[in-house]
Amino acid sequence: MTRPLAVVFAVSLISGITGISGISGLGSSVAHARPKVALTQIEGDTTGDVHDAVAEALEGSELSLIGSKEVNRAVDKLGDLADLTEKDFKKLANELEADAIVLGKLDKAGGAKTLRFRLYVHKKMTKGFTVSFKDAKSEKFRSLLHDKMVDKLSAAASDDDEERPARKRDDDEAVARKDRKDRRPARRARGDDDEERPRKSGDDEQSDDDERPARKRDDDAPRRSKKKVAAADEDDVETGLAVRADGTRAANRVAARVDAGVSVVQRSFKFNANDFPQKPQNLTLSPVPGARFEAEVYPLALGKTSGPAAGLGLSVEYDRTLALSLVTSNNMGTYTAPVKQSRYSIGVRYRIGFGNTDTSPSVTLGAGYGKRLFSVDLAQVTNEQAQDELARDAPSTEYTVIDPGVSLRFPVTRAVAFVAGGRGMVIPRTGPIQKGTSYGRAKVFGAQAFAALDVVLSARFALRFSGDFVQIGYTFEGVGKLSNGLDGNNDSPDVGGLADRSIGGAATLAVMY
Repeated sequence: MTRPLAVVFAVSLISGITGISGISGLGSSVAHARPKVALTQIEGDTTGDVHDAVAEALEGSELSLIGSKEVNRAVDKLGDLADLTEKDFKKLANELEADAIVLGKLDKAGGAKTLRFRLYVHKKMTKGFTVSFKDAKSEKFRSLLHDKMVDKLSAAASDDDEERPARKRDDDEAVARKDRKDRRPARRARGDDDEERPRKSGDDEQSDDDERPARKRDDDAPRRSKKKVAAADEDDVETGLAVRADGTRAANRVAARVDAGVSVVQRSFKFNANDFPQKPQNLTLSPVPGARFEAEVYPLALGKTSGPAAGLGLSVEYDRTLALSLVTSNNMGTYTAPVKQSRYSIGVRYRIGFGNTDTSPSVTLGAGYGKRLFSVDLAQVTNEQAQDELARDAPSTEYTVIDPGVSLRFPVTRAVAFVAGGRGMVIPRTGPIQKGTSYGRAKVFGAQAFAALDVVLSARFALRFSGDFVQIGYTFEGVGKLSNGLDGNNDSPDVGGLADRSIGGAATLAVMY
């Protein structure tokens, strides 16, 4: 609710109390007054937690909440809250000097809760509304309740202002009729002369005899008992306007998310080499299974889902191949070398959400620091020729990576969303591959592209199916044993470059908060 609507509400309430029909002469002090609201105890709220949550939601720049102790004392003077009539609430409003009184009833059905609100605004009862929720302490519940309450109170005050001129015309007409009656001459005792006296032309006033039957019919009508208004009757609560606030954050604004599952990766080495018998052979490994773990946490969003600071977070990623080995053979036999392959990254994130619903897109900027390891255990290979072939065709690497990037999450429906993004890779160190006994110094660059499909199962769980492509490129300077020395001629480089590629995928289960 914006401040201008709150100002209209405040001006309307004050003008109604003071009897001023216009607002031009109220002055700036009135324009900035906050309506005073009294919140009674909520029926069915045995612990008082929901009452406290509602009180925190109502208090703000638009509304001023009267203390609960003061409200309880005033209610106790009138009797049981459930037995109070509209006249009692008028007394209560006068005693508390309240512009509005809020009554609530809590209903529970399983894990869901429903609050039924009744409103007494500007000296009269008005229709309330319902709020369904799971967690009364959630920021979403409080925000929705606050906005809805301010809207309802402002609308009630505006409606009262529109009705006031009509009531004033009715009052003026009643006064005019009374004046005409007072000016009429006193009637003589009824007699024969009265029966023969003709009525004056144009005399449209109704005689006492004409009025008497109507009043008698009114008297004969059954008297209606005063309605108890504390209880939230179905007819007094808006239907179809329930506010849904289930205590969960939209999927694009979760405060924490942890993914764990299985992964698969295929590694390949493609060399740019001259044609000679000892040149390195391009190598493509079979896809191998692994385990994937990812986590994101936005600490300032744990208690608040909006505001610039709520988008600042931390991330952790880890993936490890479960079993991988290389096999090579020559005339001396077949040899197997175990391989360790893993990667991790720790980074910062800044998430920008375009809306606060389950179908709102979001963009996440970030940068991470981590390692990517591919290490061949040549010590397990007893044949020297086999060791040389493995070191040449599948060089060991240990990348140190700084990876700035961006990702976009675009929901198609509440339950399905696409995620896509990319990262640049700054690689200051590459590990064993750049030693003089391997391929030596090189210019290194890298990039990663990824995409994912999110399937939201519930407010707390989701599935993610993701794929990524990573390529790290080398331009060798020709100073290593394997980049300039394989053909026996040191005057010309043998291997000019390398493309180290990884194609991977994962299926993970996410837990969100």
